[in-house]
Amino acid sequence: MAHEIEVYGDDDGFMLLGNSADIRQALAELQIEENHTIDIGKAAILKNAHRAVKLFEIMQKHSGRWVKFTKDSAEKAQKYGLLRNKSTGNFMGVIGQAGKSGIKGNVQFEAMAGVFTPDKVANIEMLMLTLALEQAMKEMTDYLKQIDAKVDQVLRQQKNAELAKFLSVAGLVMEAENELQHIGSLSDATWDQLSNSAQTVNEVQQYSLLQLKDITEKITSAADTRSAKDVLTTVRPRIGEWLAVAADCLRMRDRIDMLKVQRFIDMGIEPDLLSKHRFVITENRRARYRSLTDTTANLQQAVKNVVQGKDDTMRVILLPMDAPVVVREGNAIASALARFDKVLGKEYAVPRFNEKQWDQAMGEVGQAIADGTGQLMHQAEGFFGEGTKQIGNVANEAGDQIKKVFGNFPKLW
Repeated sequence: MAHEIEVYGDDDGFMLLGNSADIRQALAELQIEENHTIDIGKAAILKNAHRAVKLFEIMQKHSGRWVKFTKDSAEKAQKYGLLRNKSTGNFMGVIGQAGKSGIKGNVQFEAMAGVFTPDKVANIEMLMLTLALEQAMKEMTDYLKQIDAKVDQVLRQQKNAELAKFLSVAGLVMEAENELQHIGSLSDATWDQLSNSAQTVNEVQQYSLLQLKDITEKITSAADTRSAKDVLTTVRPRIGEWLAVAADCLRMRDRIDMLKVQRFIDMGIEPDLLSKHRFVITENRRARYRSLTDTTANLQQAVKNVVQGKDDTMRVILLPMDAPVVVREGNAIASALARFDKVLGKEYAVPRFNEKQWDQAMGEVGQAIADGTGQLMHQAEGFFGEGTKQIGNVANEAGDQIKKVFGNFPKLW
């Protein structure tokens, strides 16, 4: 590299500032494709806010790229061993000089005061926050489009006046964004209109969390295969609806936070206070995300508990109409939860429950009988009550075949 590259980062991502060619080289060394980064010159706040443009003009003299932290990019950035600033929790450093790669010295603010001045650091931290908000809103919008969310319909169906206020908040936020785009600042009157908007959005998000927790309890209470099938079939569409509401609430809060950042910039507050406001916004946002991922984790575990074992041989044979449905519904819910969590930055392998076919289960029974092991017969005794309850309601060819196979085992019936 011909020049040093300044590196700034927080829990959402990291930013590279410097010569464009050097930045491309640094990204190549990190094995991060440039199209997976954001050009800071295209940040929304630099397009719409006159004061912000002036505030960040020192950074516009350099090229800059922001990279969102994913599991992959975080591991790649971690190899540089950057240290965090004690007061903010953020990190910074310098990559390379005169062809040398790597971090120079695991620096802190104090170690390079000439480069990382308080004003510059506060401004960069705020810019990184807006880039993280912008990226999160884009991903949330894409998610809502993918699932064809109908949030307004879901809220109207609740017949709750408080929930309906969420729709009016969306209108107010859109008007404020329009004002910012065309005027470059927010008037006091506009900000006053938005003053209670965040509280309204929080109330709707809490309501969606309560709905998801209620669904978790219903799934947990399913005692047998038939009740599990009925519960999962009923709640699957409801889970999708309330995940969509929660996602839209997160997106709306991010939009409000973006306007709040602009408000702070317009006020021309001191760098130290600006950093504190950024910290509060970030921590509150992280708490909102955590409350949702905790809820989806509990829901994911409840689904796993109720589905596990529903593909065992005797249950598939005794309950051929119910067991496969439980597995299929469980897989659909687990997949929906994993997709939602990924948008919130929590990535994991999507749970997949095996759906055993009836003829496969019958083949296993036949093999067990032929081997003389009797293992599956012992398993059948455990499901005697559940199986006989369903057999009276299942009059089909599968049931006839089951009776023929177990004709010599009267204790099963």
